[in-house]
Amino acid sequence: MKIRVKDTDRLNTLLIMKGFNKLDFSKQIGSSHPMTVQITNGDRNPSPRTAKRICEVLECEWSDIFEIVRDPKANQHSQVVTK
Repeated sequence: MKIRVKDTDRLNTLLIMKGFNKLDFSKQIGSSHPMTVQITNGDRNPSPRTAKRICEVLECEWSDIFEIVRDPKANQHSQVVTK
């Protein structure tokens, strides 16, 4: 399973509303600037630790930004996991 950004526009809006640019945000979450840009653009999936840290810094719920999806390699159809 993988963690995926649900809506990159929402993530980037929260980032701006909290007063961060991507360089400052990357420092706050303990990630490299290029990796942060890739995550916020939806080009890369964050690790569980990074996803948790993003939510802590942005003071939001995990499910507001992220979703867990099945790895398409393990299953032919990508599915969202719900509780």
